[in-house]
Amino acid sequence: MKILAIRGKNLASLEGEFDIDFTTEPLLSAGIFAITGSTGSGKSTLLDALCLALFDDTPRANRAGENVNVIDVRDQTINQRDSRNILRRGTGEGYAEVDFISLAGEKYRSRWSVRRSRNKVDGALQSIGFTLTNLTTNTEEQGRKTELLAKIEQLIGLTFDQFTRAVLLAQGDFATFLKANQKEKAELLEKLTGTEIYSRISVAIFDKSRSAEQELNNLKERIKDIELLSDEEQVALSEEKETIAKDVLALNANIEIWTNKLKWIADELALKQGVEQAERTLATAQQAIDEAKPRYDYLARLDSVQEIRDCFGELKNANRQLTDNQKSLIDHEEALNKNGLLLKEALEKITVCEADKKAHEKDLLAVMPKIKEARVLDIQLINAKANLSAADKEKKGADDKKTKLEKSIAATQASLDAATAKIKQINNWFEQHAQYQTIMPRVDLIVNLLSDLENVIKQKAKNETTLASSKTVLDGETAQLLELTNEAARLNSLLPSEIAALRAKLEDGIPCPVCGSTHHPASQVSGESLEEAELNKAKKAVAKKLETLTLQVEERKADHIRLTTVIENYTTQASGAKKQLDGYLANFPEWEQAFKRGGMQASLKEMAAVWDKNEKAKSEANAQIANGQTSLQLAGEQLTEAIDSCVAKEKTWEDAKVLLDNLQKNRAVLLDGKDADEVEAAYSKKGEKLAAAWTALEKKQSDITATNNTLSGTIAQIKQEIEKLTKQSALAQTAVDDWLSSKEGTISLEHLSELLSKNNTWITVEREQLNRLHQQKTTSLATLAERKKTLENHASKENKPTEEETTEVLQQLLAENKQLWQQKTERKAEIDLLFVNHRRGQARVKEIEHELNEKSLLSENWKKLNEVFGSADGSKFKVLAQGYTLDILLSYANKHLQELTKRYAIQRIPGVLALQVVDLDMLGETRSVHSLSGGESFLVSLALALGLSSLSSNRMKIESLFIDEGFGSLDIETLRVAMDALERLQTQGRKIGVISHVAEMTERITTQICVEKMVNGRSKIEIKGA
Repeated sequence: MKILAIRGKNLASLEGEFDIDFTTEPLLSAGIFAITGSTGSGKSTLLDALCLALFDDTPRANRAGENVNVIDVRDQTINQRDSRNILRRGTGEGYAEVDFISLAGEKYRSRWSVRRSRNKVDGALQSIGFTLTNLTTNTEEQGRKTELLAKIEQLIGLTFDQFTRAVLLAQGDFATFLKANQKEKAELLEKLTGTEIYSRISVAIFDKSRSAEQELNNLKERIKDIELLSDEEQVALSEEKETIAKDVLALNANIEIWTNKLKWIADELALKQGVEQAERTLATAQQAIDEAKPRYDYLARLDSVQEIRDCFGELKNANRQLTDNQKSLIDHEEALNKNGLLLKEALEKITVCEADKKAHEKDLLAVMPKIKEARVLDIQLINAKANLSAADKEKKGADDKKTKLEKSIAATQASLDAATAKIKQINNWFEQHAQYQTIMPRVDLIVNLLSDLENVIKQKAKNETTLASSKTVLDGETAQLLELTNEAARLNSLLPSEIAALRAKLEDGIPCPVCGSTHHPASQVSGESLEEAELNKAKKAVAKKLETLTLQVEERKADHIRLTTVIENYTTQASGAKKQLDGYLANFPEWEQAFKRGGMQASLKEMAAVWDKNEKAKSEANAQIANGQTSLQLAGEQLTEAIDSCVAKEKTWEDAKVLLDNLQKNRAVLLDGKDADEVEAAYSKKGEKLAAAWTALEKKQSDITATNNTLSGTIAQIKQEIEKLTKQSALAQTAVDDWLSSKEGTISLEHLSELLSKNNTWITVEREQLNRLHQQKTTSLATLAERKKTLENHASKENKPTEEETTEVLQQLLAENKQLWQQKTERKAEIDLLFVNHRRGQARVKEIEHELNEKSLLSENWKKLNEVFGSADGSKFKVLAQGYTLDILLSYANKHLQELTKRYAIQRIPGVLALQVVDLDMLGETRSVHSLSGGESFLVSLALALGLSSLSSNRMKIESLFIDEGFGSLDIETLRVAMDALERLQTQGRKIGVISHVAEMTERITTQICVEKMVNGRSKIEIKGA
């Protein structure tokens, strides 16, 4: 896997677009290059762009501890782990892009992009855009972002965590790892190798074991909670249930007998009540028939007059129609008279209307010439008004232009005066600060030198403090070593018998000269029990303590020598930095005193910012003066032209005003100033109105004439109908009179009219109602007979109670039996429920026992696994796995260490995570890592970082490596050794990027990617070659 190019736009401090192409010179032929720049310039942002384009993640965002939101723009927030945080504030879009070669040898380009809504700087952040293009085939891969990220992992063979370990070498972390204590080593190894999974597995095993054991205990408790019947309880309950069943059968029989007898009594009572009800119904029916006798008689009289109904009806109908026609005749004759008057009135109005029409036509002929003349004047007025309006607009435009030019000239002159004053003010400031003239071009270099000097002084002071503390401890340990040496010699000269004498002299509270204890239980032992073995034991104890102390003193001396060398190197570095600064700050002879007071770098940066600001302001003011003078000359010429134009426009406007006034006077006389179209329209409207009125009157006359003709015809028809109806009425009257005579006075005409007023429907309804009364009586007689017979039959039925078995007695017997039956039934249900619960409990126990066996086996397996790997804090499996991982890591690291230096190899101290080095030049002698010099420690930690890269890359070839900071604390000689090692490393075919701001390193590496700080938090990238 190889990185070909890194590009980006608007990422953190890197404003605008940048392009780092490793396939073009000078980076193409450079095996090693430096990424340089001051702190905060944006060196790490380049690596962020690399990780964003490949994984949508960055090491810095990945290390964010808390999952909190931060302010973005306006009132919007964004999670601090969100990769979109890298978009530079004040920009609307950005991207990161990487070209690389995959494991298969094909070229690809991955691009991560982000923008704000509508590309506005205060717009809301939009979703991340992600594309992947195969440059070999020139095709874009399809899929969602997650699918494309997974595709990239397949192409390069690395996950994000593996990439940050295999390509971004954490040499600084391994330098810390070498000399950390046991706990810190475990934490660093877990972070470096990604073995935190083993801690989670260990905790998971522990939790699973505890959970399995808890589930097993829960099942056992559940079995205890299930209640079952004993065999004795089951037999007793079965017998009780049989007895209850027999009692219930007997009770059911008694309940049935008492119930049937009560029913017999109730039925008898109901039958008697039914007979009484039937008798009352019969009496009611007979009474209704008696009361309806007048209605029966009236119906008979109605039947007797039905033969004359038709003739009488014809008489009434003829008389009614005759009356209606006579009234209609009168109404039509009155209407005919009224229409005659209306016709006369219409003829008179027509005559008047014809006269009005002729007068109007005469007036119209007289006014038309005036209307034509008015229209001509109206057109002339329109043109005159338009000319005046145009002249007025041009006059105002000329005046406005003249006014604007006068204001512009005044404003330009004021701006020139202000710019001139500004230049004078800035020149005065430069004169006051002339001593900075030679410093400003190289102020960044001076600030970096001051920061390096400050760091060297601090490191020197820190190491001097450590050296003083070490010397105090060394003096104490040396004195203690001398005492132990003398004590060992004395013990070697003692005989066993003398030990007893010495022990006898021991006193509680006073330290033993051999072991140092203030408690001496052996002093009470008899002298005869002292043996030679005791003397040997004392000698061994002193010898062991002497050996341990000797090793400590030797290590302390080596550390003392190392610290002394480091302090001397820092002194040399500080002296060199001061010499460089004396040359740069020649105009500031007292710069050292200002540096010691602190804040000198900040003051220089502040002065540089002000200097740049003033230079920019002076340049802008000069440009403003040049532009202003040119504008002023041009505006003066334009003002002269504008004044001439104003005079000409004023004369044109006055001529147009005079013409308009004359036309308006002439038009006011014509048609009284009224609009010609309105006057003509008024005459037309009046003519149309007169024509419409004449037409309406003509139509009205025609309508009235037609109505009169219709009325005359209708009157003739009515008279004929009256004559016909008169004859029909006379014939019908004769027939009715003859029928009444035949009845010999038994019925009058009025009575006949009243009877025949009842129609057939009324007669039918009345007849049905009277017939229904007879039917009710017949039905009541039949019902009464039937109920009397049923009552007689009921007396002979079974279940008839005796005289003593009254209703009260029977109800009491029934209630007592039902209550006893209820008690027996409830007890039987209780017994049945007990047996059901017993059977369910048995089934549940069987189920739980089966589950208990499975859980017991599972718990036992987890328990065994937990004993080997499980722990609550995850340490047990983590330590085992880290030991194996560290061994594999050391095998890779030793291969790389042989390429860097043939002298050393790295070993793990058995049983722990601590390391030691094997000095091959000293016949394989093992040494503490604390005895390594700075350069040697760098080589070992670099080998470990390369080993991790080989381990993480899964045996693939990584051709691009980036090594982070780790050079700032190295002395000149150690730095030379480190550079030699890096140059040997790049000869193996790898392109190596070193991220550093150490001046000596950047001077030795001629190919550089320089990240240079600008003002306002901006940085720019420049690629420099040899």
